[in-house]
Amino acid sequence: MPRRDMDNVKMKKQAKLGHDKTESHQRNAGAEPRQEGTLVGKDGAGIGLVVGHEQSLPSEIAFPLVTPKLHVARGNVLDQIHWLHDHQFPHKFRLIYCDPPFYSKRDYGAFSDQWSSLETYLEEMRRWIEAFYPWVDDHGFFVLHCDYHASHYLKVMADRIFGYDNFRNEWIWHYSGRRQPASLRVNSKHDVLLVWAKSSEARFTPVFEAWDRDRYITMKRQKVHRDEDGREWIWGHQGKGKSHAYRIYLDEHIERGRAIDTVWDIPIINTSAKERVGYPTQKPVALLNRVIELTTQPGDWVADFAAGSGTTGVAAGELGRACWLGDVNGEAIESMLQRLSVSE
Repeated sequence: MPRRDMDNVKMKKQAKLGHDKTESHQRNAGAEPRQEGTLVGKDGAGIGLVVGHEQSLPSEIAFPLVTPKLHVARGNVLDQIHWLHDHQFPHKFRLIYCDPPFYSKRDYGAFSDQWSSLETYLEEMRRWIEAFYPWVDDHGFFVLHCDYHASHYLKVMADRIFGYDNFRNEWIWHYSGRRQPASLRVNSKHDVLLVWAKSSEARFTPVFEAWDRDRYITMKRQKVHRDEDGREWIWGHQGKGKSHAYRIYLDEHIERGRAIDTVWDIPIINTSAKERVGYPTQKPVALLNRVIELTTQPGDWVADFAAGSGTTGVAAGELGRACWLGDVNGEAIESMLQRLSVSE
């Protein structure tokens, strides 16, 4: 069953559990960020509020904004959540997107994805997901970005927290890249985005992808007609015996585009791309644009508590969403601020 009520005591306990003793994503790397202030949690752990807050929050933690509704915090995931709770942050999030370590057993330099065991990794991810749950708006979504290393374990775990019936989709991000002839394994060229709604009331915003007249006609396999104004149309049907039920005008459907499905062909960031910032595991803005467009409306709040290079913030800003970004890693904070300063 979904964990619909998480009391204050549990939230604070989770925050204290956040100081993982393993070799993990929590390791600091890189230069110290341009930090405007430091907040100290109940357990003495520091969380640096680099950018943020609105006037509705206490003045002693108000610092300059990159944009009117962008907050950037330095701290581990659970300390950030603890801070939101302890300071009565006035917003819940229509989308929490999480791109955590994948249990790849690799050291990326900026952070380590090496764990003492699978059980240790899964326990940390459980803490994260349980902490996210109360901060998802009742009409909102939680999107967990993972891959073959642990997606099957994470799906079962998050089903227990958000509720099996609230699982909405498995989105496949398919990308290109160098391929080797299969010997031990076929080339893995996709990530998995697992999507839960907070409740049955949550609704996606339809998203369409461009297509042209020839592709549309080829798919429909019908004769094209023209009306008295010269507009092209084909017959629409409503079931057996009703194949000529109504007209479908080609220009309307081509202009709107084709509704997306669950497999997304979005290129990875190539080495010469302008958006590349050099941060390992950086995701393309096009991918986050689609996630945010599907799950939110302009003005909604989006959160990414392990934001890496800040792609979620870039996409949110482009689409007119407010955003909380955070990361424990100093190199990540620097990357975010450098990218987001373009919006000043």
